[in-house]
Amino acid sequence: MKNKYLKGAHLSERKFKEILKLFSEDLTATQIANISGVSRVTVNSYLKKIRLQIVKYCESVMPEQASYPKIQHRNGHDTAVAVKSEVDRIVKPVIFGIYKSESKVFTEILPEVSRSMIQAIARGRSVLETVVTADRIRRFHGVVDLGQYRLYNLGGNHGENGKQLDDVDGFWGLTKHRLAKFKGLNRNTAYLHLKECEFRYNYRNEDLYQVLLNLLKTYPLNLS
Repeated sequence: MKNKYLKGAHLSERKFKEILKLFSEDLTATQIANISGVSRVTVNSYLKKIRLQIVKYCESVMPEQASYPKIQHRNGHDTAVAVKSEVDRIVKPVIFGIYKSESKVFTEILPEVSRSMIQAIARGRSVLETVVTADRIRRFHGVVDLGQYRLYNLGGNHGENGKQLDDVDGFWGLTKHRLAKFKGLNRNTAYLHLKECEFRYNYRNEDLYQVLLNLLKTYPLNLS
């Protein structure tokens, strides 16, 4: 079946666009399945592939690529999609950094940073001066401990105005609201959802459905 957004599709382009439209409106998989008439298993499969493509895009536009090795995701022909290796072995708590570059917000999961490190930084202690994460932490405007659903603003470390902190707070507000809908985030998909939140925040003033259509027209999903 011909579908320029979904290679090897058994779903019409019209039906896929309906699912994509509902996804852009931030509906859950159950809601999308009920509205579209497509099984939840199939919807979940498509949503995961969409999120993987969003991850690929978000990583490609990061101003400073993370130095971590990457692995090809296990989805067969999704050879262009890579996810940081830390995602597969993430342990509590899930901690990620937020920084703003130009007009966009970017995020990175920080598996080597502990809760005690973040708390020490927030209190102004120099605990990180003797560890290899020091320079890396300094470039973030905020760090989030997902285990406690808590944001630590680090904007003061950058000597910058309040705009960066406003965006960090705005992004965290969106992310906290979205993740709460899942009533317990699967740790193995934390990175996918984090990058989706990043994508949604950065394009919050645009027609997200059209942005996704353009993205998937350029980089179609592959079901084979």
